Amino acid sequence: MTYFIKTQWSIDLHDIHTIIIAGKAGEGVKKAAQVISGILMSYGRHVFQNDDYQSLIKGGHNYSTVSTSEAEVFSTSEQADLIICFDKRSVEERRVDLKCGGTFFYNSDDGDGSMGIGLPMTSLMKKAYNTNGNLCSVPIGIFCALYGHSKQELANIITGEFRKDRDENLALAGMIYDCVEERLAPFARKHIPVAEHLFSGNQLISLGAWTAGLDFYFGYPMTPASSILHYLALQKDRLGVQAIHAESELAAINMAIGASFAGARAAVGSSGGGFALMQEAFSMAGMVEAPLLCILSSRPGPATGVSTYTAQEDLFFALHQGHGEFARVVASPDSHERAYSLAAELLSLAWELQTPVVLLTEKHLSESSTCLKLQPEQVPHADVKIGLENDDYERYEITDDGISPLLFPPSDSVIKWNSHEHLPSGLRTDKSQPITDMKAKRASKIITAKQAVKKYQQIAEYGEGENIVFAYGSTVLELREAARHTSKPLHIIAPIYLEPFPLEELAIYAGRVIVVVDHSCTGLFASFLKEKLQTKILKNILRYDGRPFDPHSLATLLEEAFDA
Repeated sequence: MTYFIKTQWSIDLHDIHTIIIAGKAGEGVKKAAQVISGILMSYGRHVFQNDDYQSLIKGGHNYSTVSTSEAEVFSTSEQADLIICFDKRSVEERRVDLKCGGTFFYNSDDGDGSMGIGLPMTSLMKKAYNTNGNLCSVPIGIFCALYGHSKQELANIITGEFRKDRDENLALAGMIYDCVEERLAPFARKHIPVAEHLFSGNQLISLGAWTAGLDFYFGYPMTPASSILHYLALQKDRLGVQAIHAESELAAINMAIGASFAGARAAVGSSGGGFALMQEAFSMAGMVEAPLLCILSSRPGPATGVSTYTAQEDLFFALHQGHGEFARVVASPDSHERAYSLAAELLSLAWELQTPVVLLTEKHLSESSTCLKLQPEQVPHADVKIGLENDDYERYEITDDGISPLLFPPSDSVIKWNSHEHLPSGLRTDKSQPITDMKAKRASKIITAKQAVKKYQQIAEYGEGENIVFAYGSTVLELREAARHTSKPLHIIAPIYLEPFPLEELAIYAGRVIVVVDHSCTGLFASFLKEKLQTKILKNILRYDGRPFDPHSLATLLEEAFDA
C-alpha cells in the first residue's frame, strides 16, 4: 500500500476530517483522543469521538476515532486523514483505513520503514520516563506540530491535561514535536475559542438525571454502563449524588428500591447480563410501586457476548422487563442531547407514575463523545402525590389514575410497602376481590402513563421526502451522518418513547413501505414496527458485528435499497 504525505490540510465548512489513534490497551490511546478532541473544539469545530477496545486491561488492539467538522458531526467515519499507530499490530489493522492523501505515523521501534512516517516513539518514551511510561502524549505532540501550535502552546496543553507524570509527558511530547517539525510543514488551522465541552453519552445521562434531582446511583460495574458509576463517583462533591458500588447487580437494585422507600431519587444501570439479574427486583418495583430509573446500555449477547462493543439486541428484553403485569416506560435517546434531557424526563416520570422506567441505550452512544454546550432548560417537574399523615393512611389507596399518595419515614403514619399482593393498607392478601382490585389499580397506570409521556417529545424526525427510514437509539446518529453522503433525500423517523408507543403520532406511517436500520441479526426493530404499525419492510439494513455503520457504506446501502 502507498502512503501519501499531505503538507497542508485545508479546512472547508462541511468537510469531515478523521483521526485514528491505535495501540495496545494501557498505552493511553483514549486519553490522547480526548485531548485532541478538546484542541479541535478550541478551533470552533465539532467533534465526535468513538472508542473501539477489547475486554483487556493491557495488550490487544485498541483504537479511538475522532471525526471533526465545522458543521455538527453525528458519528465517526472509518476512513481517516491522520492515523497514528503505537505498534506493529496497529499498523497492520488500521492501514487500510487511510484515505488517499492522508498522513500515517508509526512507531519505528516496532515496525519497518516502508509505512508512512516513522518516529522512534518507544525510544523517546524511555528517555522521558525513569520508570514505566506510556505513549499517551505522542499523538498530542504530533497533532500540535502538524497544526502549527507553538511548543509553548503544546506545553500549556500537556500541563492542563495531565496531573500524573506531567514532567515526563512534557518531555516526550516536546521530543516528538521536534521530530515532526523537522519533517513536515505545518497544516493550516483556525482558532476560534468556544464555550463547549466534550461529553460522553453516559456523562450526559448522569447529568440529566442529576438535573431531575438524582440522589443515589447504585451499580455494579458492567461495560458499557460502568462509566456512569465512575463519573458520578468522581463528581460526588460537585453534584452531590451518592454513587454506591454494590457487591452485585441484585444488591444494587434492591438498595435503590430501599432508597426510594425513604424518599430518595435513585437510579441503577447495567448491561444486558447485569440487568437480567435485576429482573426479579424490577418486577418487585412494579408491585411495591417504587419510582426507579433503570439504565440499560446494550452490548452484543447472549451471555457475556462481546463486552466492549455495541448492539440493539435488548429491545424486547427491555420492553418486557420483569414478570407480571404493571406499567413500564421504556425510552431510547437518539442523540447525546437527548440522552441528557431523556434521563431527566424518565426520572421525573418514575416519580410521577410511581413505577420503574427504563432508559435503553447502546455502547455506541454511552461511550462515544461529542461537543455540546448544555443550555439551561426547564427541568421536568414530577407531580408527586403526597399523602396526609394520619391513622387512616393507605400506601396503596385505590385512585382513578392508579397513583396513590406517598409518605416517607419518619412519619406518624404506618407506611407499608409489600412485595406480596396486598390490600390498600399494604397488608398481604390472597382473597379474590382485593387481588382483582389491586391488579386493576396497577393496570390503570398504563393508561395514565400514555397521557403522562405526551408532555415530552415522543418521536424525532430528520429530513423529509418519500424515502422513509426508521431507526431508534444511537443508530439515528449513524443515519444522520450517512444522509450527508447519499443523493437521495432521507426522511428519518426515530421513536424516542417505545413503551408506551406513540401510535397516534406515528399513525400516518401505518402500512407504509419503509427501510429499517438496526443493530441486530434478526431485525428486532422491524418486527416491532410491523406489530405496532403494520409497516411493509422494503429493506432491513442490519449490522451485528458490534461496530457502528460507516456513514459512506451506510449511504450506499440506503441508495441500493431505495433503487431496488
